[in-house]
Amino acid sequence: MNALDWILFGFAAFVVGLLVLHVWTRVRRILAFSVERTSRPEALVDAELLYVEKLFRVSEPVNLVAKLDRAYRTPSGLIVLLEFKTRRMRRPFRSDVIQLSAQRMALAGQTHQTVAPYAYVVVKTPDKAARCTAHRVQLMPEEVVVGLVRRREDILSNRAEPRYAESKAMCRTCAFRSACDTPHLAAFRHR
Repeated sequence: MNALDWILFGFAAFVVGLLVLHVWTRVRRILAFSVERTSRPEALVDAELLYVEKLFRVSEPVNLVAKLDRAYRTPSGLIVLLEFKTRRMRRPFRSDVIQLSAQRMALAGQTHQTVAPYAYVVVKTPDKAARCTAHRVQLMPEEVVVGLVRRREDILSNRAEPRYAESKAMCRTCAFRSACDTPHLAAFRHR
């Protein structure tokens, strides 16, 4: 092979490499699109995926920053939030509702778009089968979210006393349980 043949061979290999890369990128995009479509709740099948892993901020009536998992625009124009959770218990928690309510407030405040008063929590089990269960949850009104934010600020600045958790189960995973003096925590202190 002479030098011209090597140049042509190298150019052809480069073009083939670009084509393979292009095909691989398109296949990955199609697979990702397919996985995204199958993870949607039935009610969002016809919705347009609007935001993925996006951060929103609002400063009035309180400072709030929220990163949402997904937001969809329904054919009617309403934006519906969706949050993914991986856990053994296939149900939404109150903390999910609080998180989504804060996301709703931040998204609506920053974009001035209409966000649904409900959202979906899609719970995936951590096993290999990874079954997903979608739960529709009712979100908190803005004034309740504002109240929670202000209460948190008051607790952190020592203007208000924190309250004990309503259940022992919540105490088991609390970061402050070693400093807590609630009687029902005695069993957990030495673990």
